[in-house]
Amino acid sequence: MAQYSPRQCLATPGASDFGFPFAPYAIQEQLMQELFSVLERRKVGIFESPTGTGKSLTLTCGALTWLRQHEELVRSELLQRIVEVEKKLDRLQAASAQAEDWISAQSESREQQVELQQLNHLCSLLDKREQQLVVIRERTKERKKHQKFRTRPKPEEEQQVDNEHPSDADTDSDSDHELGDGPEEQSEDRYRPVQIFFCSRTHSQLAQIVAELRKTPHGAWVRCVSLGSRQQLCINPQVRKLRNVGLINERCLDMARSKATANPSKKSRLATESSASLSRCPFKAPAKVESLRDVALCEPLDIEELAVEGTACGGCSYYASRSAQDDAQLVLLPYQLLLQRSARQQLGIDLRGSVVIVDEAHNLLDSIAQLHGSELTRSQLELARDQVSGYKLQYARRLSTRNLLRINQLLFVLRRLLKLLEPKAGATSVRMLRTYELSSEGDFDNIDLHALLEFCGRTRFAQKVQGHATRAQREPRPSENQRPGSSRQTLLQHLVTQHKTLGKQPHGKRKLAETHAEGEEELQMEKKSSGSAQVAPSPIRPLLAFIETLTSSAADGRVLLNPQVGMVKYLLLDPAEHFADILSEARAIIIAGGTMQPTQELKEQLFARCPERLVERFYSHVVPPDAVLPFVVAKGPTGASLCFSYAQRGTPAMLKELSMVLQNLCNVLPGGVVCFLPSYEYLDTVHTHLEQSGGLENIARKKRIFRESSGAADQLLQQYAEAIAVPKGGALLLAVVGGKLSEGLNFADDLGRAVLVVGLPYPNRNAPELQQRMRYLDERLGSGAGNEYYENICMKAVNQCIGRSVRHIRDYACVFLLDERYASARIREKLPEWIARHILEPNGVAFGAVQARTARFFKNR
Repeated sequence: MAQYSPRQCLATPGASDFGFPFAPYAIQEQLMQELFSVLERRKVGIFESPTGTGKSLTLTCGALTWLRQHEELVRSELLQRIVEVEKKLDRLQAASAQAEDWISAQSESREQQVELQQLNHLCSLLDKREQQLVVIRERTKERKKHQKFRTRPKPEEEQQVDNEHPSDADTDSDSDHELGDGPEEQSEDRYRPVQIFFCSRTHSQLAQIVAELRKTPHGAWVRCVSLGSRQQLCINPQVRKLRNVGLINERCLDMARSKATANPSKKSRLATESSASLSRCPFKAPAKVESLRDVALCEPLDIEELAVEGTACGGCSYYASRSAQDDAQLVLLPYQLLLQRSARQQLGIDLRGSVVIVDEAHNLLDSIAQLHGSELTRSQLELARDQVSGYKLQYARRLSTRNLLRINQLLFVLRRLLKLLEPKAGATSVRMLRTYELSSEGDFDNIDLHALLEFCGRTRFAQKVQGHATRAQREPRPSENQRPGSSRQTLLQHLVTQHKTLGKQPHGKRKLAETHAEGEEELQMEKKSSGSAQVAPSPIRPLLAFIETLTSSAADGRVLLNPQVGMVKYLLLDPAEHFADILSEARAIIIAGGTMQPTQELKEQLFARCPERLVERFYSHVVPPDAVLPFVVAKGPTGASLCFSYAQRGTPAMLKELSMVLQNLCNVLPGGVVCFLPSYEYLDTVHTHLEQSGGLENIARKKRIFRESSGAADQLLQQYAEAIAVPKGGALLLAVVGGKLSEGLNFADDLGRAVLVVGLPYPNRNAPELQQRMRYLDERLGSGAGNEYYENICMKAVNQCIGRSVRHIRDYACVFLLDERYASARIREKLPEWIARHILEPNGVAFGAVQARTARFFKNR
């Protein structure tokens, strides 16, 4: 694919030229203009704009304005360059006829001819692309005239096969590149324009982008496509009922490559469920997918709307979005589809020359570490061993020697990992190893793991093993006259007997003894699992993901081995390596969030190689200064110092102080009050104390009391809002820092007139994973980096809690930071700037003064 980079630079437009749907605030103007400049100059921008300031809409308008002007500049400059080169070529050819140095003149003329040829080629590719887009738009208009897109499709068993033959597409059996991602299209010479990849943590946040986009003039012209997983987009009832994302992926791939008809005959309908499940998916017919792709390119759709369109027109939403991605200008996708190289490769995402925007990026480092970590349990390893052994024994005679070797190697790695997880008396319960240390202890350091992974990927081994295991589980139970042992058990017994015979020979007794033990082990596992009929998610893919982590650089991570729990886990310590290709390929990168500070850790770990590209901007809130009243509450109502450290927060004295603080503040605070506590365990402790001390009863006279649980929060939030909505209503919501209510939710207006943060929610410093990460940062970035990381984890969580209130320019609220440690300058400088600057007395004031100022604040409102 070809791309043209203009030589001219775009001038930053005025505030009115960004297509913002409302009159922008000053900070919104500044953010859009700075964003435009960063994209044009190919920089990396780190932007903090407080929650409630329209950050996502501002980013979208700024980026799309730059994109449209950039596309116009590409077209105009390309035509201008062609004219200039043609004129220069004419002059050179005229001059070469009279030149004495004919060779030099011809050489210069030849260079201009080559450049002209390249420019004309680019122009023709650009024309071809624009013609294709015109055809798509016209085709979509015609289809909307003649088809009723939003009618429910026929029941699955009554659907007719599309006129296209099922074998006309998706015949690639060894990869996941189907429909619009095949070798022919990949090799096609096409013009590749600049694309914007906008990613956020959840699909609901991306859906908000689509909703906001429709309010702007950009919604009328931009080609916006939302990408998601099969779990969100699949519309096949047979596949959706599987629930588990791993099983959904396996079934979809099976059906995509099946040669069976999508409309089985009466005879085939009598086949077993396993046979029926392999019939070709009727929703993946090329004509239907193409129709849905065209619709997706002609109007912005979020994930749910795309799935509804797919259900209506009978086309697969998942493959339609993949097919539309190449022609999209704005691609919306969740973190995992952008930050993982394997996911980008499967979806055909090419970041070269593109713009990457990462929204809600306050947890970017943690997200990268989590996505590239891997964990296996003992039960997963045992199931994987059982399934791979069964597959090998079933197809032993059909496997080539090379493939049989790879399967045996995989089995060997499985057994050695299981052996490492065997609890040993007197041994250290938890150990942290480098990747090569694990391979050495497991005695599989002589196995080429790269070749093993290549074999599994090339042969789709995980999918084949899962298919075999599923069929084995669905086999009918033996009849009364049939011996209960399966054919696999018989083969296992035969191999055990054979090994016993061969073991009598003098040579190789040790090796045969090991094999004999393994055979008996497999036989026992077969007997145990023969009664199970439930289809479980495949353990092979997690196994391969873990093995892949062992091939990474030993300095990048560590392996946590915990035999007592039966768990082995890979921890990514250096996220830079997994972000490096994004950094090198993308034209510009925007990292944005409502609470980005402190950013030093982010810069040191991700952008240390390109400090010259970094641009940092931190914006204030849109609300006026008198709309927020923050307090550092260092002393309780009795005058005792408040310190909710892990050692002191559960003492009767601290519980009593907290109970009195809540009772007194609830007497003067209107509407809803959200109190964030360090953990679910401490929330239960506080609630129990309130109940036993009578505090709960006193608070209930003013406000209804709600408490967060670890389950779903939708019903809780609904009840909380209803309690506040009644006349003179109010509610107190006890929530947990880092829980579902502390991120991404909007406690605007009366839902959040006050936010209380109790203590500093530091994580458990004795956790092995945290200790290893802190030690690594000290080694790499210098002494103290680990403690800085530890403190930043805490403060980012606090800042997220604070950001739940004050969501728009007319909103107002109080913020109470309950702990004397908030008076420390080191802690305060890590608070959001719009909060820290409004703390009138950083060292704290008497609680009576806090209560009095709070009452006056709301009285004036």
